[in-house]
Amino acid sequence: MLIAKRATFFIFSLCLFFVSGANGAGKEKQYLLQKIAQAPQLETADDQWLLLLEQPGNSQFYYLANKRGKIYQLEQDSPDNTTLLLDLQHFSTKESALQLTAFTLHPNFSLRDQAGYGTFYTAHVEKVINNRKRKRLKDPAVTTPLSYDAIVTEWQLNVTKQVDESSQREVLRIAVPTLESGIRQLNFNSYSKSWHEDFAQLYISLSHNLELQQHPLYSGAILRIHPQRKGIKSYSVPHDNPYYANEKFEKALYLFGAGNINQFIWPDRYATKLLISHQYSVNGIVRHWISYSDGGEDWRKKAPRNFLYQNQNTLAANSLLVYRGQNAPTLRNKLLLLTKNKKEWQLNSLSHEISPEIALENNQSSNQQKALSAPTIEWLLKQQALQANHLTLYRDNRGELLFFNEDTGAIYQLFQQDISLAIKESQQSGSNGLTFLFILMLFLLLGYILYQMKTQQKSAKAFVRREFSNLVLTEDKLSIKLFKRHEKKAEKVIALADINQCQVLLGDLVIATINTTMGHGFDEEHEQALRDIFHIEQIAKMTDGKVRRINLALHTESKKRHIICLYLRKGSDRITKKGYFTVVDEAIDWCWLIAKNINSEQTGTRSFKPKFTADIARTEHKTHDDTPLHTQASIIRPATRLHSVVDDIEPEKVAEVTISEKSNDEITLVDKHDATAIELARVETDLVNALEKLVKLQQQGFLTIDEFEQAKAKLYHFK
Repeated sequence: MLIAKRATFFIFSLCLFFVSGANGAGKEKQYLLQKIAQAPQLETADDQWLLLLEQPGNSQFYYLANKRGKIYQLEQDSPDNTTLLLDLQHFSTKESALQLTAFTLHPNFSLRDQAGYGTFYTAHVEKVINNRKRKRLKDPAVTTPLSYDAIVTEWQLNVTKQVDESSQREVLRIAVPTLESGIRQLNFNSYSKSWHEDFAQLYISLSHNLELQQHPLYSGAILRIHPQRKGIKSYSVPHDNPYYANEKFEKALYLFGAGNINQFIWPDRYATKLLISHQYSVNGIVRHWISYSDGGEDWRKKAPRNFLYQNQNTLAANSLLVYRGQNAPTLRNKLLLLTKNKKEWQLNSLSHEISPEIALENNQSSNQQKALSAPTIEWLLKQQALQANHLTLYRDNRGELLFFNEDTGAIYQLFQQDISLAIKESQQSGSNGLTFLFILMLFLLLGYILYQMKTQQKSAKAFVRREFSNLVLTEDKLSIKLFKRHEKKAEKVIALADINQCQVLLGDLVIATINTTMGHGFDEEHEQALRDIFHIEQIAKMTDGKVRRINLALHTESKKRHIICLYLRKGSDRITKKGYFTVVDEAIDWCWLIAKNINSEQTGTRSFKPKFTADIARTEHKTHDDTPLHTQASIIRPATRLHSVVDDIEPEKVAEVTISEKSNDEITLVDKHDATAIELARVETDLVNALEKLVKLQQQGFLTIDEFEQAKAKLYHFK
């Protein structure tokens, strides 16, 4: 399906290119919004969303955090599939007045077998409610009581993608004076790679305090640390930090004196400098600045020299980014700024390729200040969907723009459409016929591609590739690993506790259902009924084009349905690796295991477990008799007089007609407890093969009609 979408987008883009080339005229810009996710409703009016993050490597999932300490996982295009990932209130008391302030994912969050896999960090503020001594980072010169702590905590997900509460680890604790003086942002440089020295360094912005702004730590600072544990220390400080060897300052400091820091980003993938959005006071006048920093700056008494923007309007957090996507070509590689003019939001851009070096001296011209205060308006956000008191701007893993309407909880993705003017000019240019013909040819090509893809998807091998083909119990026997075909690493892991229903399917028919309701457990009677159904299916003749398929369907608490194709055969071609009866045994074993976990009260005790040996007949293939047909007919036909054909034949001869030798696919059970069932299965198989042999002899003229009828009646009599 993904290939079809890309092919459609490619052909549609080609059409637009052709139309624009034919007309040679300009186009007007038009931006469209597509809703991709819906956040849950906030519980109180005082609550507030903090930020939105997309799961690395998977653009279908987002993480959303609010001040009350709740972190949600949202699925794209599925508003109902929203789960609570973490609630920090469960880890605190009412007296602690906990408030979540920041949240971020480790750069290796989605990379298996890498340090940092499934790891994320939170920052919250809590009140100090006991006298227990803790290691707190604080400015020793501060004499004001610091009654709150800003805490950075590390968390990890388990194999079921749920938060492992035992993984909670305190990384850093900073003493702060008030509940509002917490950590505003946690972030890793997304452009830094694992082979770089600065990889996985955590940047932490701390709010400034007006009364303590002369102290570096509380003047609007950014700290930089390695959050990984090192020996007995919960974190370490990079040796290249600008104040690492300066005893006058805390060595974790990266810069300070920035005032109220709203946001910081990395504008250039090839440089380490930060671009900081902050409220900064000069001569008692507070303005909003966007300034560059290489680290080591002290802006308490000397204002930033390298900045892009000054304005009296205050910018909200998460409103600054560099666009790297493809959906809006006219915005690509621009530094975008989301601002609000009176009641109307607008998307602006700033030039950032060459940063200005402007000294705040008396000789600074008013024209330079005016130029810095006049960003280019790219788009006036007049859509009703974006009319909100709180609107924030984000970027997903592919660099595309996301707008988050915090009032309604709706998340929108931005697209650019600029074909309206081109189509209008095309109608006036007289080239309608050629354009229409070209577009028609492209759509015919698209139809052919979609038809071929649909045909391939219906093939047996394509079915196996789409679904899981194997499942294995984990070593702790608490989860099930699902594998794609020919894959050695599990594609998905499901906890047994999350499974609420298991179904066994033969083709498209559900032949067994195990769930938590009455009468849907599993016992030996259910097992025998399943084996009877599988046996009847097995002795049926496999004609060309006929498909024999055995599936397991596992349903989880999150309303997900996982299909595992255990066996697939089309005609004489078996697609899957394992034999028919091996798969039957495994499917029944899984029924017992899952039934005991989800409906133990309705599940019986298994007294024995059938096993198969190398002598088991593979009855998927028909047995063959090498005896010449005329010899077989002479055994059945009377020699001297007409009478009942099987009156002259001993039972051993009838068996000789049906099966002369065991083929490689013949199956026999060796368990003594199931001897009766095995014998019945053998007799039924022999009967079917004998009837087929009689039909073949009669069709080729070796037996008359009367002889055929007499032999058939005798066979039924023996059965």
